[in-house]
Amino acid sequence: MGRLIPRRVSSWLIVIWSALFAIWIIAGISSRPSTDCPPGDQLCVDASDTGTAIGVGLIIVLWFIGFVVLSLIWLMTRSKGRLCPACGTEAKKGVTRCSNCSFDFAAAAHGQPGLAPPPASAD
Repeated sequence: MGRLIPRRVSSWLIVIWSALFAIWIIAGISSRPSTDCPPGDQLCVDASDTGTAIGVGLIIVLWFIGFVVLSLIWLMTRSKGRLCPACGTEAKKGVTRCSNCSFDFAAAAHGQPGLAPPPASAD
């Protein structure tokens, strides 16, 4: 549990980051200031379109850099195992029994009781 950012939070950060930048890109594309140009001044319209393209391009580059950083955080906080429902300890992926309480993950997945039989008592 010593994670800096929990996996679920980092997943939401990626979604929110992408949504905000999508809104920003759409707003940048739709707000062309070429209406401020005098009629017939093609140079002003072309310059305005070029400025819009450069601005939107920079927004896309910023989005991509942030997306890569957040995706790396998401990958690094990935769980290395699963929690045992019986005792709460973390078990490695691929293990079929909990090393702490002998809970049977395979049996529980098939709908059978997952608890192992009690150990035989030594007489």
